[in-house]
Amino acid sequence: MTSKSNEPTLADELREMGQQLKDLVRATAEHPTTKELEEKIARGVKEMSAEIDRALARAKATETAHAAGAELKKRAQTLKDSGAKEEIERGLATSVRGLNEQIRRAIDEIKKK
Repeated sequence: MTSKSNEPTLADELREMGQQLKDLVRATAEHPTTKELEEKIARGVKEMSAEIDRALARAKATETAHAAGAELKKRAQTLKDSGAKEEIERGLATSVRGLNEQIRRAIDEIKKK
């Protein structure tokens, strides 16, 4: 409403400003550039999320590899210190010697025929 002298009242002006702001927000939200920007932001956030997931996976894999390497070194040292390595080598040598003897016998049998 306006006053008797046709001057706008504060209430009228505030109502008009509210309507204009409402129209501005609606126009901005519906504008193609705004929609394009929203899509770009959504893609960017999605790509950033995927990159963070990949970085975390790499970090976890690296951490796991370091832990596995440390455990392997520890076990190798334990094996070395226990003398089990020499026992394993002797056992393997004896087994290979037995296989070599069987192969020689098989060769000899084939040559006799």
